Amino acid sequence: MSDQPPLPHLLSALLQAAGLARVLAFASEHGGRRLSVPKRAGDEHRLVAVLGREGANLLCAMYGGETITVPMGPAGTLAAARMRMARALAEGASIDEAARYAGLHRRSAQRMRARVKDAEDDKQVRLF
Repeated sequence: MSDQPPLPHLLSALLQAAGLARVLAFASEHGGRRLSVPKRAGDEHRLVAVLGREGANLLCAMYGGETITVPMGPAGTLAAARMRMARALAEGASIDEAARYAGLHRRSAQRMRARVKDAEDDKQVRLF
């Protein structure tokens, strides 16, 4: 299980320049929406605040003057988060590790583990 979540192409491209925390913040703030990318972002521009100077410069170099749709990122859908959690639990992660990896609450991981255990118990022959 990798500590870095899988990222869509745009976010992966920004990773080296901006770092994971800034890229995830960018996806959280702008993900799923259209964004008009300036040809150059000034020091006070929101992109510089979110991505840092290097990340904003790279985004402007790639898409300056265009309107793009920013990907949602690794926590874009609840279904994807649940799949990450199920995979982590199946690989033996603890409740807290699986919740952190999936970006969900630890209680969700507890419920998921309990459902899996109940399903396994249902496969056993009932004596009474």
